[in-house]
Amino acid sequence: MQNYQWEPLSVEEMRYLMKDISIPWWIAGGWALDLHYGKQTRKHDDMDILIRKIDLPLLKKHLGESYELFLANNGSLSKLTDSENLNIQSGSIWVKMKHEITWLFEIMLIDTENNEWIYKRENQIRKPLNEIGAITEDDTPYIKPEIQLLYKGGSSVIRQKDDDDLERMLPILKRNEMEWLYHTLSQQFNGEHPWLPIINNRIQSLPSHILVVGGTGILSEASLWLTNNSAKVSIIARDQGKMERLMSKAHPDTFITPLLVDYKDSAALKENIKNCIQQDGPIDLVIAWIHSSSNHALDIVSREVAQQSSTWKLYHVLGSSSNLAQIKEAAVKKYSGCQYRQIQLGFILEKEHSRWLTNQEISEGVIDAVANEKSVKVIGTLEPWDRRP
Repeated sequence: MQNYQWEPLSVEEMRYLMKDISIPWWIAGGWALDLHYGKQTRKHDDMDILIRKIDLPLLKKHLGESYELFLANNGSLSKLTDSENLNIQSGSIWVKMKHEITWLFEIMLIDTENNEWIYKRENQIRKPLNEIGAITEDDTPYIKPEIQLLYKGGSSVIRQKDDDDLERMLPILKRNEMEWLYHTLSQQFNGEHPWLPIINNRIQSLPSHILVVGGTGILSEASLWLTNNSAKVSIIARDQGKMERLMSKAHPDTFITPLLVDYKDSAALKENIKNCIQQDGPIDLVIAWIHSSSNHALDIVSREVAQQSSTWKLYHVLGSSSNLAQIKEAAVKKYSGCQYRQIQLGFILEKEHSRWLTNQEISEGVIDAVANEKSVKVIGTLEPWDRRP
């Protein structure tokens, strides 16, 4: 059906069209992945939405007489009649304006039972309906990425853009999302699928024990993200109240070890890290936000980590005035087995004004650096230097 003409609705137009409807719906396809990713990464030739099959009559009523719905099945299109509303077994539904020739969006119908979503290609794969979607800051609902990737990977034909989507999304998926995708594809294809080794390699590459220094302040959102991508996360902070607030936001199944210590107290810092490693195992990734006046703290952390870990990564978060080259050279020489990375905090230019980074922007930058294993990450901008706040 490649010869049909499409002028798909934008995400904003789709949201506006559906704003007053009372049924659950979700944007699907490549757009769902881009909504989760946070920006458009490629051209999209269509617009897909998912609804429950039982809600099709309500959607058709909501669209009214201005729209026409056609069943797309086995390479052909047939106009949808009222009697077919609940009897569709396969295919999807294309939508256009009456008397127009261009197609606006596609409706994918999902089966449900006992408030569970059912994957059509393997009906033993199910999820609670309230767990299949997410929502953007501007209230656009979309299918979660692991489910959308299952639809893509579970197809009889995997396109290059599907492989590209998997490669782009894996770094930002949580461990449990990758594990779910791995197990469902394995279940559908009896353990034989080209994506399985790719997903498994990514899962195996995740750190088993992360240490975050200064993880309850500007890095709090990054700390929460890390808890979803490591078996164990230890967090150093001196403020018990901030630590408790952070832990209250974490998922109940995450494993967080709070280390309430002032990193300026060298003896206490060393003792806490020793005990942490003894209890939870070697540390393979460190994220350190340490004030320049307390560089000895980074030395203590790094020496203790290096004693038990032959290879480990250090993401060093630095202020904009730091001498990056000098710090990196010293770190590589001093810390055995250290794969050193730098994250430099800049500032934001807004027309005639500038401002410092928000905590959210800093955490998002740290997440990007870790997820994509960047050797150097500048959050914001460092130039022009005389424009800093």
